[in-house]
Amino acid sequence: MKRIPIVIQLIFILLLLFLIPTVITGYYSNVQMMKYSEEEIAYSAMAQIDTSSSYSEAILMNIVKNILQMVGTNEFNGLKNITTYKALNSEYSKIKVATGIYDQMKEIQNNNKIVSSIYFCLDDADYVISTNRGVVKKQAYEDISWINEMDLKALGSAGLWYPRTYNTATVSELTNSKSTGEVRNVISYIYRLNKLTTSTKGTIVVNVDAQRLNEILLSSVNSDDAQGIIVMPDGTIISHKEKSKFLKKFEDMEFVKDSLASGITTGYQYQKDGDRAILLTFQKSSQFQWIYVNTYNMDTLMSKSDSVRNGYTIFISIIIALGTIVVIVLSREFSKPMRKLVQNVKQLNGMEQLGVKNELSFLSGAIEKIQEQESELHHLLKEKEEEARNLLLHNLLTGEVTNQKEIENVEKIFPYNHYMVAILSIDNTKRYLETTGKDKRSIQRFALQEKIKRVFSEGYHVESMRDGAGMMAIIINMKSYDYVKVSRELFNILTGIRQEAQRVFEYTVTVGVSTVHNGYELINECHVEALEAIKRRIIVGRNQIIFWNPQKKENNKYSYSYNSEKKILNFLSSGDADSARVELINLFDDIKQKEDISYENLLLILNQLAGATVKFMMEHNINSSKVFGNNTNLYQMIGGMDTLEDIEAYLGKVFVSITDYLKSFHEDTSEKSSELIIKYIRKHYKEEIVFEDLANQIGISYSYMRKVIREDTGNSLMDNVNLLRIDEAKRLLLHADLSLTQIATEVGYHNVQSLNRFFKKYEGVSPSDFKNNVK
Repeated sequence: MKRIPIVIQLIFILLLLFLIPTVITGYYSNVQMMKYSEEEIAYSAMAQIDTSSSYSEAILMNIVKNILQMVGTNEFNGLKNITTYKALNSEYSKIKVATGIYDQMKEIQNNNKIVSSIYFCLDDADYVISTNRGVVKKQAYEDISWINEMDLKALGSAGLWYPRTYNTATVSELTNSKSTGEVRNVISYIYRLNKLTTSTKGTIVVNVDAQRLNEILLSSVNSDDAQGIIVMPDGTIISHKEKSKFLKKFEDMEFVKDSLASGITTGYQYQKDGDRAILLTFQKSSQFQWIYVNTYNMDTLMSKSDSVRNGYTIFISIIIALGTIVVIVLSREFSKPMRKLVQNVKQLNGMEQLGVKNELSFLSGAIEKIQEQESELHHLLKEKEEEARNLLLHNLLTGEVTNQKEIENVEKIFPYNHYMVAILSIDNTKRYLETTGKDKRSIQRFALQEKIKRVFSEGYHVESMRDGAGMMAIIINMKSYDYVKVSRELFNILTGIRQEAQRVFEYTVTVGVSTVHNGYELINECHVEALEAIKRRIIVGRNQIIFWNPQKKENNKYSYSYNSEKKILNFLSSGDADSARVELINLFDDIKQKEDISYENLLLILNQLAGATVKFMMEHNINSSKVFGNNTNLYQMIGGMDTLEDIEAYLGKVFVSITDYLKSFHEDTSEKSSELIIKYIRKHYKEEIVFEDLANQIGISYSYMRKVIREDTGNSLMDNVNLLRIDEAKRLLLHADLSLTQIATEVGYHNVQSLNRFFKKYEGVSPSDFKNNVK
């Protein structure tokens, strides 16, 4: 390299500096772009299958809900003993019951476009009520004998989904060969009337068209060649774009089964199908235990990403070509002064015999070589001396001075017998380290060390050094020690150092000071005491001088206010962040009043409070990133703070975020919760309702349930119950020949006294007076 002209070297170096990062960046960007595209496509596909499966099951559950609501109307009781078509048509009232059932089933079908038909067959009856043929004899309807082959007891009280194929031709048409009908693929919902709903015995069948259901699956998919499939746990296909696949086995079921066996209910896999790359996603539903599968052609999905990558590659190539031209031009211009200087130097006597073509090497060898060597040697010696001194001071602080040579050096540095250690700790150390570069920190530290040496008067010998991130240790060696005089003098000196440190570091500084010990062997004790004093900053605050007090006895008994913790959590549950923060301030004020509380006890209190807050968030399903942002470690955030005021301010913001999150969540769910509560009360008002259990079933807190009902109805929970009971009691008083004791029991009261008390509260008169006045 010494014989290569500077212009060539510059071209070569600049090209390396330009080309290598550019090529690496281009290649890495292409790879990451490809990887990111595949990941984003996979995540998008997972979101699509989640949307389609949730939407599909919501529709199916709506069908189930409609059937259960229809059964709850008790209209089936009107058909209880009508087993023949003739008897059904003998009276208008009976026909009206059948048409009423038909109208309800037709309304369910009209509201759910995926339903192809609904029919009801009464046990031992010779007729069927259906949405596609009306009220007809079984011979005039499709074959429903398959129901008799099923174990109807296994259906349970909620019904069963059963995939099947059936022929649309009637039994008579098939018998007389009048029609071959049409084969359809359906998923039938079979609901068996039971004693919990009605005394009538019969079966309701809802036929969901498998092809229409598949269209719903694909409605949220943005790719035309995608497949949406529903598979039973045993691998049987019950919904597919291709009709012929119905009730066939799903070919890729092994991958899905392996994932489910590992506890994974949703996932994806890239597969090869000849020359095509296929993305397969699956999700197992918790409601029906069905497995939803979507498949995509990756060539189609990646076409846009490939186009972007090709354009990016062309762009990088153009940049490299232009950059090369710029490098050559700049190299010639930058090297021109150097080449001219070398020509001038070569004209001096003796310079021509160096014989090197490289201009920089020529100048370096002719002018600076000897001077640089001498400077480097001097610098090296000074550096070694400083390192040895700092190592010795470090060993003193840690109590590791052992060999005789180190002891002799200590006695040379420190001529006196009394020692004290002061630790300077920068407040908000984390922010200081983040905002101040390493070189600047070194300059600031050296500047402060020089100032520290000058502030001490005669009779003191002082050495200072770095003692960890954001801290400096000052070893104070005193000729004599007078408790009153020296303490006052040291306090004034350390106050000046603290103020100067604040000016140098541009941050406030807290100083921890040890007691005085005799002999260098106890400097380690001084160091430990000063560090312990610094820990008191969390209570007394920043920008203080804290002396370690050997007379202060630590309270070994663990102190913690569980009442304050409980109050804070109750305030958060009720959405009152301000009260929670006030309670936190009271807790910290109580801590500050306990002068003998240990630092370890304080850490335990803070960790306990943080743990209670995290547990509260988990119990209420609060997304931690919504509260904490990117840093979700509450313990780490609190541990990095200097004072209780900082912690109080931070937790106050956390409390506001928690209550805001809960409020937004409750606003979204309050309307739904209110409807469920009111519906439940109307159905069970005659019973003993445990509202705490009802709140747990709905998924809300008891206090929130009380608040929602009060806002929606204007009455309390028990007022709503009692009003329903009194309305029913009024009806019974006027239309039933029952005693007051019987009426009280009928509407849900344990005794007549309760009936009388509540009746008078809401109606203003007793039950007897009400009955007499109306009559």
